[in-house]
Amino acid sequence: MCIHNKDQCYLKPKRYHRKTMEILPLHLGVKHLLDSGLHKVPGIYIRSKEERPNVVHREESFPVLDLGAALNSSEARAALVPQIREACMKWGFFQVINHGVPHSLVDEMQSVAREFHALPNEEKMRYFSTDTESRMRYGTSFNVAQDKVFSWRDYLRHSCLPLAEMQDLWPEKPASYRKVTADYSTRVRNLAKFLLELISESLDLPKDYIDKAFNGCSQIMALNFYPACPEPDLVLGIGPHSDPGSITLLLQDHVEGLQVMHGNEWYSVKPIPYSFVVNLGDQIQILSNDKYKSAEHRAVVNSSEDRMSIPISMGPNWESLVHPASKLVEGSPVFKPMFYKDYIMALQAGGLNRQWLLDTLRT
Repeated sequence: MCIHNKDQCYLKPKRYHRKTMEILPLHLGVKHLLDSGLHKVPGIYIRSKEERPNVVHREESFPVLDLGAALNSSEARAALVPQIREACMKWGFFQVINHGVPHSLVDEMQSVAREFHALPNEEKMRYFSTDTESRMRYGTSFNVAQDKVFSWRDYLRHSCLPLAEMQDLWPEKPASYRKVTADYSTRVRNLAKFLLELISESLDLPKDYIDKAFNGCSQIMALNFYPACPEPDLVLGIGPHSDPGSITLLLQDHVEGLQVMHGNEWYSVKPIPYSFVVNLGDQIQILSNDKYKSAEHRAVVNSSEDRMSIPISMGPNWESLVHPASKLVEGSPVFKPMFYKDYIMALQAGGLNRQWLLDTLRT
């Protein structure tokens, strides 16, 4: 069991509540603060005026791809490839429906995720850690040991591979968590493999090119809980960032909150029941030699409803050396090669902002 030293729970100094100057143990999470009677946002969560989500964001229909026929027909699959190409080039984001993951399993996953976040804080804190390299940890914000401004988010984050090894580290409560999560992560991993084949083909590469280039995959899952906020215009559920891996498949509940940067404007992604939001990660941008982009996105919160999202982030094998596909390079490659494990370690050292890291790899 992944139980951490008690002292880890007190690595972050307690902060003062603005106005009342009440001492609050912020490392215990946003839900704990609200359950304790918080009615104002502590100063550590308040974003600068430039970062706050109080600008008007536009709404536009994102690409919605129906995978139903393509899962069973080679002709339908071939017809889907140009749609994938357009979505990847224009947005770096798209939604998929009729994807083959059973609705009943999606319901079960959402249910156990909410059950976990409803557990007593003492139970959740058994898994608390500030170690960003931990394969199984509960936390709040991104990392309370280093964040200068906190995110309005609590989360459980863990690896899903190798499955047999990781299951024993996952939470014991709720009782069905390990079984449901094992089934769900396996089905989503199969869907991700199918989507990566389509992305590979959309780059005019063999369908198994990405799988071979990345030496298989790594898989990280998170249960993100964004409690309703008394002052939502001052905070972000999570700040602007891109994902470091290959692709992320995000399951949203019915509450709107995901926003994507497109053309220097934020666009809101309206949830579609039982769909997955799929976004490209940094490694696809590198492999595609900058033809596809890993788009920035963020999460906003509201004052009336909690929001739950469950992203599964796929990445290369930890030991993979990632570089642009030679077929996509004309002249010099845009990016220098870098081992995926080194990329992740550099990213974690720098927090959520990854743009500097991609810039250092440009030739």
